Amino acid sequence: MSGKQVVVFLGSVLILGCLQVAAATETDNKTSDFVATDEWQTIAEGQAIPRGLHVRINLQTGLKEAKLLDESERGTSLQSQPDDQNAREARDDNEPLALDYKPDIIEESIRRVKEQKKSYAELRKAYKEFQKNFRTDGELIVQLIDQFRNFSRTPLESEMRSKLDCLENLEYLLHQIDNALMFVDNGGLDDVLLPIVVNDTNTSLRVSAMRVLGSLASNNPKAQIKVFEKNFGSHLAQILTSSGNVGEISAALHAFGALLRKFPLAQQRVLSTSGTQALIKVLQSPDVELRSKAKVVTLISDLVLEKRSVLEASKDDPEASSTMAQYVLLDFESWLKTPGYCAALDTVLTKEFLLLLDQPEVVEQFATALETTEDMCTSTWSQSSGLRHALLTVRNRYANSTDEYRLEVSQILAKLCERLFNKPKHTEL
Repeated sequence: MSGKQVVVFLGSVLILGCLQVAAATETDNKTSDFVATDEWQTIAEGQAIPRGLHVRINLQTGLKEAKLLDESERGTSLQSQPDDQNAREARDDNEPLALDYKPDIIEESIRRVKEQKKSYAELRKAYKEFQKNFRTDGELIVQLIDQFRNFSRTPLESEMRSKLDCLENLEYLLHQIDNALMFVDNGGLDDVLLPIVVNDTNTSLRVSAMRVLGSLASNNPKAQIKVFEKNFGSHLAQILTSSGNVGEISAALHAFGALLRKFPLAQQRVLSTSGTQALIKVLQSPDVELRSKAKVVTLISDLVLEKRSVLEASKDDPEASSTMAQYVLLDFESWLKTPGYCAALDTVLTKEFLLLLDQPEVVEQFATALETTEDMCTSTWSQSSGLRHALLTVRNRYANSTDEYRLEVSQILAKLCERLFNKPKHTEL
């Protein structure tokens, strides 16, 4: 063996020996007992320490250190525990326990984990059920239409509740424009609403169907066209003319207004024939409540103002000429005067003004209608002592009120009376 080989061999033996010594030392440190003193001593990695010591991590070195407890620390340390069983049983219940002597904490943690797993499993199950039963609005609408198609053609009392529930759901769904159009495209007008409005004898069903009709036609031009093409305007006018049911008249007015507003073609075709007569008939009926009559004059007022606003706007907008042409054809004055609108409104206010004394919102509706249609009815109203007495009585009642809204309504009535009767200082009771 050469000298160089001898050197390499001896070096290898020396390194091996050092590694064995280091391993043995580390093992001794782990297995050797930690002898605590009053001074901080470093705890070797994995070295066991006795109970009852003050343990810390040295922030400068990052090593764990331990020492004996001072007398002032013995009563508050979580590590300080009696060694024998008898002393443990005799310990004060209020004394803090070491974590390793609290098996109830471990049990509680396990119990909570199990509960959380159970809750998570239940949530997953509920979510899967939700996914299974989930339906889009479109799917619900098609399902409701199919459900109506499967009902018996002869009215059955057992199916009444189901039909009303279907209509209630449709009324809610069809407020959205896309949903309304999907209902129309899937035959909802022909298979659901038209048979009820035209042929059904059950008042509750007709009321619900007309509410659905009003819901789908409101501010929805495409739906308005479809409703108009199905001749619903004439059917609604017939109901307004013949019905004495408060709920039915209210629902019919809602659907009627939804069809006509911002739709000059429908206004031309419906109001020029039976539509205006139907509205006047409601005003003239002694059996119709005052609020329904207020809805009638509000609809008339809205349609008159709609025409005026379009014609005014078209003066500054040449591109609106096509729309203006449609409104020019609307002859509201003759349609309203012929069936006696001016006299009908005069009679309503003259005979029923006492009911207005406690209904300021209804008074405002009538006052707005009087202002809007004043030009076409001035000759009739200005000569009516009954109307003058009614308006001044309501005005005086509200003028002495402390309610701000009633005071505003009284001012509207005062200006209206001044224009109609030209007696601004008159305070007839």
